[in-house]
Amino acid sequence: METPALDVPRILPETVDRHLYRRIHGLPHSPVGDRYVTILSDLGEGLGWVVAGVALAWLDGSRGRRAGIATSIASLGTTYVVQRLIKPVFRRNRPWVGRDVLVVGIRTTDASFPSGHSASSFAAATALASFYPGAAPLVFALATGVGLSRVHLGHHFPSDVAAGGLIGVVSGSLLAWIFRTPKVL
Repeated sequence: METPALDVPRILPETVDRHLYRRIHGLPHSPVGDRYVTILSDLGEGLGWVVAGVALAWLDGSRGRRAGIATSIASLGTTYVVQRLIKPVFRRNRPWVGRDVLVVGIRTTDASFPSGHSASSFAAATALASFYPGAAPLVFALATGVGLSRVHLGHHFPSDVAAGGLIGVVSGSLLAWIFRTPKVL
């Protein structure tokens, strides 16, 4: 005789954050697709933005140097601030802690909130777009892709990404404002 399965009643409704996490993380995973999403995620941590900053500095004279330095500092500086100053305050667990969740890549042990990759990418995108407004759709699409990749790979909740993006926009705006003054460089 088969024992009927018991449905555990939900005491509280699922949060929007967890619902979005399930939706984005639940998109199909494949070895090839996950490899490309991982590359996007890794470039968003800072390396891709620094390479873009160096290219701008090399190719576009004084404006390129200011844009390149602002983009690179925005990316790396924001990552540092998030990792060293903000994450230790909140100490939110990663989505996979205490749950059976697929995680693509290394299961890091630092806090989840806010997303450093998202903060770095949005800071760099904001700084770069302030010097090159025509590039804004592309760089913000890339920053958004980095944020979504962090959720899809199982490393962050959507609210981690949103908070990181907001921190990045503020940081990138500040650095762009500083470096837009031609006398700085």
